[in-house]
Amino acid sequence: MSKVTPIRPPGAGGAEPPISVRPEPVEGSAHNADATNAPKYWAFLSYSHHDKLIAKRLQKQLETYRVPRRLVGRETSHGPVPARVSPVFRDRDELHAGADLKASVQDALSKSRWLIVVCTPDAARSPWVNREIIEFKKLHGERRVLALIARGEPFASDMAGREAEECFPPALRRALNDQGVPEGELLEPIAADMRKHGDGPQRATLKLLAGMLGVSFDDLVRRDMQRRVRLLSAVAGASVLGLVAFAFLAVMAVQARNEAQHQRVQAEGLIEFMLGDLRKKLEPVGRLEVLDSVGEKALAYYGAQESGKLDATALGHRSRAMHLIGEIRDLRGNLADAQAAFEQAAETTAQLLAQAPGDEKRVFDHSQSVFWVGYAAWKRADGRMAETTFREYLTLTERLAAMDPDNLDWRAEVAFAHLNLGTVMLGMGQPADALKSLQASGELLTKLSAQRPQLSFELAINHGWRADAHELLGDYEQALAEQRLRLGVLRRMPDADKNRAAQRGILSALHSIGLSELALGRVTAAEVDIRDALGIADRLVGEDPKNVQWWGDACSARLRLVEVLLSQGRSREASAEYELASSCVAHYKSAGSRGVRDAMQLSARVLTLAVPFVPPAQRARLAGDIERFLDVSIPQLTASTPDRAKLAVHLANASLALGDLLMSGNPVGARESWQRAEAQLAPFVSMSDGAVLTSLARARLRLGDIQGAQILVARVQVSSYRHPAYAVLVQQLQAVRGGSRPHE
Repeated sequence: MSKVTPIRPPGAGGAEPPISVRPEPVEGSAHNADATNAPKYWAFLSYSHHDKLIAKRLQKQLETYRVPRRLVGRETSHGPVPARVSPVFRDRDELHAGADLKASVQDALSKSRWLIVVCTPDAARSPWVNREIIEFKKLHGERRVLALIARGEPFASDMAGREAEECFPPALRRALNDQGVPEGELLEPIAADMRKHGDGPQRATLKLLAGMLGVSFDDLVRRDMQRRVRLLSAVAGASVLGLVAFAFLAVMAVQARNEAQHQRVQAEGLIEFMLGDLRKKLEPVGRLEVLDSVGEKALAYYGAQESGKLDATALGHRSRAMHLIGEIRDLRGNLADAQAAFEQAAETTAQLLAQAPGDEKRVFDHSQSVFWVGYAAWKRADGRMAETTFREYLTLTERLAAMDPDNLDWRAEVAFAHLNLGTVMLGMGQPADALKSLQASGELLTKLSAQRPQLSFELAINHGWRADAHELLGDYEQALAEQRLRLGVLRRMPDADKNRAAQRGILSALHSIGLSELALGRVTAAEVDIRDALGIADRLVGEDPKNVQWWGDACSARLRLVEVLLSQGRSREASAEYELASSCVAHYKSAGSRGVRDAMQLSARVLTLAVPFVPPAQRARLAGDIERFLDVSIPQLTASTPDRAKLAVHLANASLALGDLLMSGNPVGARESWQRAEAQLAPFVSMSDGAVLTSLARARLRLGDIQGAQILVARVQVSSYRHPAYAVLVQQLQAVRGGSRPHE
């Protein structure tokens, strides 16, 4: 049985006595405090550093405890009862065995009324805790030491096999002898037990307080219960008043909610009009700055709302607004902001679709969100994500068409989905698979445009992408035919000369026709079409100088004109156009965020075309510019980059130009640049694209691999590709091989 003085809850027979401590007269000695030196601390907490959290919590409970008002001032054997037991000293250090007590600790012990020992097996083994108990007993005697059992078992050291559970330090178990060593009589320490099977933390704290104050434990428990009852009564009374007030406020809130909903519907309807109907009127005339301002206000409005608190109508308004805002941001070249808006819209429409999976409109709305997320990924050169997202888009549109096969809108969505998926697969280097998807889209659009002429624009886009697929497959005549079909569809559109979207499509078609003619070696015809495209681009830029896309079109067409003029030997004209093109690209790059591929392509072309025009004194500077551009750009090309093969051609041409610049002064650097060009194009050696094969052959010829270059040239020879760059390559090979033909 434990030898600790029992402290248990009151039994049926009556109240439990408090921890009673008889004050001992303190004999005068070297350790006694001066009579004028009143105790500073109510208690000194002694504990092992392992029990720091327990001690810290106990200190807070003691110091913040408010003694019941009826007990404050009562005379007890310990003097008048105070309002608070504060301060309590909590030593934060623990010295190693054999060390002397710190002066500050010694002083705190001498100025403390009580010593409270946090008893655990760690405390029982702590020489520091034991020293504090000994020193306190020397100063104040045996009866002012209180114990708080936190863990372990009292006097377990006397139980065979349980010695490690001992929680009382040696100085707590025995009295001090005449030499101040705890080897005197066996004690029964006064203890409170905070363990679950003991008093519990709250009652244990109250028992310690009762012992320190000299009052009955029942007084504290009763007063504590009365305080809790008063608190609960106050809370209950306040709750009743709150319910009355709440009922009144609820009525007012319902009225306010109805009014707020009405105002919100009006506000969202106005936003939808501004971003929808107003956009249809402003976008064709290029007034994007007005739409951008509207978008800013709409973003601020929706950014202040929580989607979880909106009903289906409000969520629908929000998703449509986010679509439109994203489209405007895209037109302005702000891809990061556009992506954020599209993703918010997709989250909203997915939430709506989950609530009603069989609702056609919700399937349609979510399909639009998914499309725009994929579109943004494609613009950011994340081809894999774009392909995955567009396949989901196709699945959603086919689901729509199955719900209502006679709905022309749903059939058109299927055509759009095939068109976009084909576009992405084309960019991912899968021209044959892309062409199948594009042909499926073209067949649908041809049928639908007969009933809905407004779909002619999408049909024109389809022809453009099919042309690119044929080009990658090496069929340049068919590519040219598709581009001419595209141009014809666009020119037949109503008000094509006033519609800016149609004008940009015509610009792009003319530019692409010029490229196809250049690829076929028809330089004069190419110049005519490219100049026509450039004229439209310059006019569009003049009408809306802030439209980044139109700047990109103008830069691209002007650089292509420089290329045509150089191939004709018209260096002076080419130089003048190059100056304009260089300024155009500089402005385009400074205009803000835009597609990775467009910016990379324009930068590569403007650097490559600079070589014929740079003075000898500036060749080293140009070489440095090209090298820095390549160091940054080449790592950006990954397996998921759309149009990777076309971008690789531009980067390879820049590497070839760098090698030519370095050839006379740094032959080692020149060879490294040519090797870099070959490495860029080697993954696409199996393709039939003449641009890829020509640039790769140029790299191998410069590296001395004449046979490798000859093999590639022979592959181009059997195709219709006759670009001026190919003609120059053939001449160089003939010179190296003594005039032999490439196919020999």
